[in-house]
Amino acid sequence: MLRDRFGVVTDVAAILLPMLTLATALVVGVLGRRRRAAVAFAVSTLLVGIVGTVGPWIPHGTGTVDPSRAVRFAAANIGSGELEGADNLIAQKADVLVISEIGQPLTERLSEAYPEHVADWNGPAVGVFSRWPLTVLEQPGPDLPGYMLRVHAPSGDFDLLAVHVPKPWYTSGGSSYDAPADSVPYETTVANHHRLIEQLALRAARDDHPLVISGDLNTTDRGRDYRVLADPLEDAMLNGWGRPSQIARWAALFVRIDHLFMKPGWCSDDTGWYQVPKSDHHGLVATIGPCKT
Repeated sequence: MLRDRFGVVTDVAAILLPMLTLATALVVGVLGRRRRAAVAFAVSTLLVGIVGTVGPWIPHGTGTVDPSRAVRFAAANIGSGELEGADNLIAQKADVLVISEIGQPLTERLSEAYPEHVADWNGPAVGVFSRWPLTVLEQPGPDLPGYMLRVHAPSGDFDLLAVHVPKPWYTSGGSSYDAPADSVPYETTVANHHRLIEQLALRAARDDHPLVISGDLNTTDRGRDYRVLADPLEDAMLNGWGRPSQIARWAALFVRIDHLFMKPGWCSDDTGWYQVPKSDHHGLVATIGPCKT
């Protein structure tokens, strides 16, 4: 795609798209308000920004889940609301729950409801809680900001990449898998962020089981990193309309960076978003599983 050929430049432009188009439209519109061409350019620029932001949210349902093999799935970046968010997480009644920015207090609280769990409080700070047994296929490491697991569901095994990808930034800090989660901001360069997303796509491509990728990917759905995953996989949350998942100080960017992807052959139903106290993210929830034939 032409929009992906400029690499890091298009990555940054995708993140800042709403603000860039609004600023451009305002400047050109105000300075050239007496000229039709300038006004037309300002309006068209604003429309491009709106379409570019909202277009990736259009639903394209994958089909209906086989109810006998359905998995209720939830994910959330808990932010600073460790224990305050516990009740909201448990209330989703998920079979599998993926938490980003988790610490020891929430791990202990959720383990009461989910005896089957794994958690790493360093680097990606990811926890996975399941009603069914888990087998760890790969631990967090330099090329995997999270876990690769096999979930032994009653209706059949499936693999899960539960990840928290560092925020793309102009510097890199706190992205080491063995760094304390609260030591420095969890970020990496835009180029390394792209490399990590490609690593997730490679793992999905070579896996011979049904596979799910979920977590805070820090990847906007209007950028090339999103397409690295969405082109071969299904975006489960687009069973309904998409929406921004990050709020608070980043709300003006209108970014959907928390995701749930599935290999083709799986579908999604009953998708939605829920509030997490003291977090700057909305949590996601969906029913996923093999498609009903």
